[in-house]
Amino acid sequence: MRTVSNAQSFHFYTNIGDYCGVSANSLEDFANALQYVCSEAIIFHFARGDFQNWLRDVIGDIELAQKIDDIRECERHLSAESCRKELLEAVRVHLLHLDLAKYESCSGEKTGKISTKIGKT
Repeated sequence: MRTVSNAQSFHFYTNIGDYCGVSANSLEDFANALQYVCSEAIIFHFARGDFQNWLRDVIGDIELAQKIDDIRECERHLSAESCRKELLEAVRVHLLHLDLAKYESCSGEKTGKISTKIGKT
C-alpha cells in the first residue's frame, strides 16, 4: 500500500489554519488517525470533501474515495461520532479487501469475499 511524503500527507485541521497535530501518510495511518483525531477535524474535513480528494488524488484510491462520497451524502444527518464510525468502517473494510487481494495474488488462492455491508446509524 502506498506511503506518501510528509508534504503529501493528510494533515488534520479543525478549521483553516488550525492544525491539530495529526497527519497520515498512508491508508493505514489514516485509519489510525481517524480513531483519535478530534471530532472537530472530522467534521471540518468531511464537510469539505477533503478526505475523498486526498484518497483519490494523492493515494490514488478512487474506490474508497467514492465510498466516502456516498457516506458524505448522509453527512447532514450524522453526528461527529457517527461520521467517525462510518468513515472508520469504510476504511477498515477497504483495507481488509486490499489485504485479501494481496494475499490472493501472492498465494494464487481465492478465499472468498468479505462482506462490505456498512451499517447506518
